[in-house]
Amino acid sequence: MSWQPPPRKVKLVAAVPASYTSTEGDLRHKTIKVGLLGRLFAVYRVDEAIVYIDRPAYWRDAELMRKILEYMVTAPYLRKKIYPPNVPELRYASLLPPLQLPTHGVGGPVDGEVRQALVLRASGGRALVEAGLEEPVWVRGRFHRGQRILVRIVSVERGIVEPVEDELVYNGFKVTIVEGLSRLLSKYRNYTRIATSRKGRLVDAELLSQIGSRSSSGPGVLVLFGAPDLGLYELAELENLKLEDLVDYVVNTIPQQGTKTVRVEEAVAATLALLNLVLS
Repeated sequence: MSWQPPPRKVKLVAAVPASYTSTEGDLRHKTIKVGLLGRLFAVYRVDEAIVYIDRPAYWRDAELMRKILEYMVTAPYLRKKIYPPNVPELRYASLLPPLQLPTHGVGGPVDGEVRQALVLRASGGRALVEAGLEEPVWVRGRFHRGQRILVRIVSVERGIVEPVEDELVYNGFKVTIVEGLSRLLSKYRNYTRIATSRKGRLVDAELLSQIGSRSSSGPGVLVLFGAPDLGLYELAELENLKLEDLVDYVVNTIPQQGTKTVRVEEAVAATLALLNLVLS
């Protein structure tokens, strides 16, 4: 297989506020909006998507975003086995763009392909897994029912697969909800922490090189995005915080923007595209 995007060596974490969907008045449009975000996270190989509670009124929005994003990362052939029918939050899931991750069975099945699989039954050091093949197949190893694992197809013709311990290809992102900027920044205090703002330093080749060098010696990079109605400076003030004291960089990734405002997903696209040049 020629298309095998590797997982990142430096963990990339993107954090968006729970109020991200507040601009939309109904579930249909909220679903479409979250779908755009999920697609961008996958394109730029984000390892973890954080939904942080920027204000108490948006807890339900955070749960909705998590449900939709987790659904998107799940391989299509596993969704009916994992998600029961008529899940309210997934009413408009058919409108979500496919992520087509390398572990989603894109263009397969072929020998050597790595896929997501779901353990249907396990006993005696063996497990029956659903891997999107013609029928469930057995693998060796100690697993438990309902566990999601990665398997490599040894032989399509004979229906032989083997479990994969280490991620050899990009497998999407996990989704986490964190309450507030303060807890978020504390949790990732050892990461290179980057805040995005129109008030930040304009990104240039020198700054990107600096970020790339710094991030290579740490556990990862955390990138923060503001809300549709409040920037990160204002959100920090709501928690009596000073943004510059809590992050390593405040950057403007869209200099001389041609529109009065930049939407969150637009900031995500611009920022991750630039960081993708320097993060391994």
